[in-house]
Amino acid sequence: MKHQFRIIILGEKETRLLSRILLIFNRINIKTDHMNVVYSKNENETISNIQYVIDLKCKEEQLLKIKKSIEKLIGIIHVYDYKLEEKIQNKTYG
Repeated sequence: MKHQFRIIILGEKETRLLSRILLIFNRINIKTDHMNVVYSKNENETISNIQYVIDLKCKEEQLLKIKKSIEKLIGIIHVYDYKLEEKIQNKTYG
């Protein structure tokens, strides 16, 4: 059964890191629901970091494969994932 997950990827600022991440999703045939990219740089640090927040719908086994594949990429600091709560909509009929 497919569930809604959110993956948060912390990585170094590299030009082709996002395209390599999206290639992993393409190989496993997973479509993303939402993606957000946050760029941060501290004045004291020479290395700037980037954070990708990706929402997707897949099976847990697929999520583990995706996470392992992303962690192997050069420039990835850490990968977090968690299951999103499914919203229940109450409909009233009059």
